[in-house]
Amino acid sequence: MAEQDPPKISASGLKPIERHNSEERLSRLTPTTASATLHAYCSKFARDFLDAHFYYASSKFVVARGGKVKALDEAFRDAEEWYGSALSWLSKTDQVEIPLFYEEKEVKVSHSFAGRLLRLLMQFDRIFVETLYSQECGSISADQRTTTIQIAAKRITAIHQLCIPDTDKFDPDGTLISSHRSSPDGHA
Repeated sequence: MAEQDPPKISASGLKPIERHNSEERLSRLTPTTASATLHAYCSKFARDFLDAHFYYASSKFVVARGGKVKALDEAFRDAEEWYGSALSWLSKTDQVEIPLFYEEKEVKVSHSFAGRLLRLLMQFDRIFVETLYSQECGSISADQRTTTIQIAAKRITAIHQLCIPDTDKFDPDGTLISSHRSSPDGHA
């Protein structure tokens, strides 16, 4: 029989918690179901989100159940509707294309929510680019571009924020349970 390494003990005497980040975290949850796709992006937001948050969110999508799934689905629907409207608005503006630098990254998609999140990131990049083209043509102001990009980023960030609380922190209807619920006598 092969000899195993003894468990590591922290200063407190407890076994340390191992955190799995990025692709390692996701591969531990879904080792055979993830498919890979090549994602091209040019915005800093998309790059930073892919590097820092995408795989965390993907791993949370895999284990989400009940009310958390409902809350995530509603957040995706709201974001997708807003992105559709924003892209429709931009398609009606005059635009002047300028050369931009795109980077590519292979991304593993492990869950349908991860695919939806990647699609939103791709649409974010389209908004980033098309608002720049429209601003260069004088169709929209710099303030309109900034506001549109900020709202687009907030829609994606809201989905990421829903990933943070555990599944048991959501009511079946998708409402996040407040950590400061009042007791029957009115005290928290």
